[in-house]
Amino acid sequence: MNKNNIHVGLAWLAGLILAGILILLINSSSPSPAPTTKALAADSPSLLQMLKSGSTSGRNDTFCALTSGPDNSCLGSPQALCATDLEMAQIAWKYFENNYNPETGLYNAADKYPSTTMWDTGSALAATISAHDFGIIDDKVFDDRIRSMFKTLSNMELFNKEAPNKVYHTISGAMVDYRNQPAPEGIGVSALDLARIISWLNTLSCMHPQYAYPAQKAIERWDLKRLIKDGQMFGLYRDPTSKELVVAQEGRLGYEQYGGKIFRELGYDQHIAATYNNEFRETINIYDVPIAYDRRDPRDLGAYNYVVTESYAMDAVENGIDAENRPLLDNIYLVQKRRWEKTGILTAVSEDNIDQKPYFLYNTIFTAGLPWNTTTDKGVRYDNLKTVSVKAALSLAILYPEDPYSKELAYNVSSAYDPERGWYSGIYESGGGYNKAITANTNGIVLSLLLHKKYGEFYPMCKRCERGIKPKLLTAKTCDVCTAE
Repeated sequence: MNKNNIHVGLAWLAGLILAGILILLINSSSPSPAPTTKALAADSPSLLQMLKSGSTSGRNDTFCALTSGPDNSCLGSPQALCATDLEMAQIAWKYFENNYNPETGLYNAADKYPSTTMWDTGSALAATISAHDFGIIDDKVFDDRIRSMFKTLSNMELFNKEAPNKVYHTISGAMVDYRNQPAPEGIGVSALDLARIISWLNTLSCMHPQYAYPAQKAIERWDLKRLIKDGQMFGLYRDPTSKELVVAQEGRLGYEQYGGKIFRELGYDQHIAATYNNEFRETINIYDVPIAYDRRDPRDLGAYNYVVTESYAMDAVENGIDAENRPLLDNIYLVQKRRWEKTGILTAVSEDNIDQKPYFLYNTIFTAGLPWNTTTDKGVRYDNLKTVSVKAALSLAILYPEDPYSKELAYNVSSAYDPERGWYSGIYESGGGYNKAITANTNGIVLSLLLHKKYGEFYPMCKRCERGIKPKLLTAKTCDVCTAE
């Protein structure tokens, strides 16, 4: 054996001895054997479990903190809802459980009928926001439904490539007519319907800021140049004979101000539509209560002014109460209370679907020169089908909780629901039982009233938070009439 081989052997032996010493030192310092992969899987929570539980078990699990919702402390100190409030909310949410279409993220406007409008989509969005806030649905259900809705809003066909059609099929997402039949060219655009969904896209962006950008982009798809101009709102429709596109002023006192204020928040000139003190306002005394109405003649413009509870209540709940609308809202409440005091007929009127022909009626305080007129949009009277409207009764009760008449209203409609389907639209005045039409609008308004009870007026709340849809991104389309010009 030569000298080189001896040296190699000694080096190899020394390496073995050193490795043995290191292994011995490591084992002696370890408290227990390293766990196997199988043991690790059994002892450690999965990522999904970590996200759901939010429990750190004494560890710094980063996702537990990162997956909490936004800091909404700027919304103010919420008022607690009582058990009855939450029961009412759960009844209303039943409607939306039964009428959701996952293919589009849209809800049916009427029970089991696969059609909707942008107005009813706004009501359904209000319901979804409220149900999540009340803990009726969890984050996963909420996000799935909101994102599915945005996918449809981002891709739906627009009427004349300008803005959403008046009606869509809730399963296919296609444009349809009012009979829910395919209408490839669409039937028109309602600016008031757009205002409704914009209002709730704004509240969504405020309470869930992660959706502010998708909301902004959905609205930016619309070309509003012909719809919002000259200080007013305009709708589009095709003339039934000539098929020519018609641009017609939209909105009468009440609904006009509800919508006008919403477009004003986007930066549009609405100097006529956003104020109740415009040139079209007149006043009539009913039971010695001054009631404002719109003097524009339906024979000239094809649209009646329906003085109802809903427009004034939604203006208060969403846009907020101010010095201008406070006395008008007070009188809407007082005149209905006065009718009850004078006649014994509990009164809370609005427009509603009904469960018999003609299936939709305007049950009004005043319209077409007549007080307490119940009519179709064509002016045909149905005074035998007057109803106490559930959404009107609950709106008045929420807005005037200290008045004894509010208790009468709330108690009277408190059983007007089907626990498996949602709140009915109303109760027939003449003893005809429940008006069992069940809709997204009534049930959405019930949920939004409870959200209002918890947080207060939505646009003022969002302004405090400096959240919502930002008008600065829409300025390219806002200057139809500039005062400087």
